Amino acid sequence: MNVASLNNLWDYLSGLSLTANNKRWLSQKLLESTKQSSVSSKADDVLRQLDGCWANEDMDDTLEHDILSVRSREAKDVESMDE
Repeated sequence: MNVASLNNLWDYLSGLSLTANNKRWLSQKLLESTKQSSVSSKADDVLRQLDGCWANEDMDDTLEHDILSVRSREAKDVESMDE
């Protein structure tokens, strides 16, 4: 939002007859949204740091093989429900 929009929003909110509880609720909602956006940006930063960690193709093949072998071992232990 630009400054003019924020000023219009503030004027609108100031014109409302809000009780102390209403103001507290509104302030908590605004603060919650800032906390959520900061948590999400921290998670994005972590993911950006991990981007390309397995750029080595040999490691990609090894990881894929390991994952597939674990899945096939676990699949053998599953009993069929068709009986």
